[in-house]
Amino acid sequence: MSTSPRPKSYVRIDRSGNSLVVAPLFTFASFTEADLVAEWKAVNDQLEGAEIKNVIVDLGEIPYFGSTVLEWMVQMWRRAKAKGGNLATCNCSEVGREILHAARFDTLWNEFASRDEALSSMSANE
Repeated sequence: MSTSPRPKSYVRIDRSGNSLVVAPLFTFASFTEADLVAEWKAVNDQLEGAEIKNVIVDLGEIPYFGSTVLEWMVQMWRRAKAKGGNLATCNCSEVGREILHAARFDTLWNEFASRDEALSSMSANE
């Protein structure tokens, strides 16, 4: 009996209360955007839910990131903001913090050391 291989996942999506936690699983420099269409659709479908207000981007699985991840973060932030919510990051590497600082996104989004801290902050701001 053979089974087809499970498709590779590029993003892990979790929900906690009214927050969506999105975790890129590795840097996106090594493949085309076509590879990400299904992943991005799944994130968008979750963000469209009426109960989702906030987004937490858990960057703990990737040491660095580039424009694709930054663009995703901006799009998710805009959707959350339109619903009266916000975006935060957590588990960011030192290089990741430098990238966010260079792009000045550290002035828009809170950064937390852990997912639990981010979730606690988001739920406290309700």
